[in-house]
Amino acid sequence: MFLRGRWLVGHVLVVATSAAFVMLGLWQYGRHIDERDARREAERAYAAPAPGLGTGGRAPGERVSVVGTYDPDAEVLLRNRVRDGEAGYDVVTPLLRSDGPAVLVDRGWVSRAGVERGLDDLATPTGTVEVRGTVHESRPLEPDDTVDERAGRVTLPRVDVTRIAEGLGYAVHGMWITAQWQDPAPPSTGPKLPEPPDTDDVDHFSYAMQWFAFAAIPLVGWPLVLARRARRRPGRESAILAAEPTAEPARSPGG
Repeated sequence: MFLRGRWLVGHVLVVATSAAFVMLGLWQYGRHIDERDARREAERAYAAPAPGLGTGGRAPGERVSVVGTYDPDAEVLLRNRVRDGEAGYDVVTPLLRSDGPAVLVDRGWVSRAGVERGLDDLATPTGTVEVRGTVHESRPLEPDDTVDERAGRVTLPRVDVTRIAEGLGYAVHGMWITAQWQDPAPPSTGPKLPEPPDTDDVDHFSYAMQWFAFAAIPLVGWPLVLARRARRRPGRESAILAAEPTAEPARSPGG
């Protein structure tokens, strides 16, 4: 019954539709894999070895590696930093080096709520640490910029190396570093290091799962339609037979 006419056309449409949805899902999943691989490559680039900072100048944006010990007592906060739509601060800490002047390191982002709770749980690494990241030029404060205080730390709108280095009692390099990688790694409660920017704002994995779900709908729904149709047909045939008139036996003439 279901292998002819419009039923056969229905079978073909169901298979073709599901196959198309599966192909779209595989395409989206492929995009997800490509994006994941690109992100992993970017993360490896963040952690890749880099030359030392030295005592001379480096071009802004150049990656460098520095080794030393942090001075948490001289830590400052950069305010109005947003990450994933949430406002917070960047933590800037001097790193004392044995092979040159100290260098200011932006150790990463903390939420505003985290700062309000206090920064004691950020656990600034003790002992020798290695930091790899990009160097930046100092940006002097403007006359209308304010220097405030939050959670016992000075807060500024930007990294003014000269202003931050005032009263530290040791020389500070004229350029500062945005950390991309650190050993030992920051604690889970500590400042979050920057992450490579997304190459694509689309969540391809979610779209792939949606297409696969769409593919399952006709494959599940069509057999249910066929099963329902098969259950209804015997009753309908019985009703048709019952409605047909019964043939009377032929009578002989004059009977």
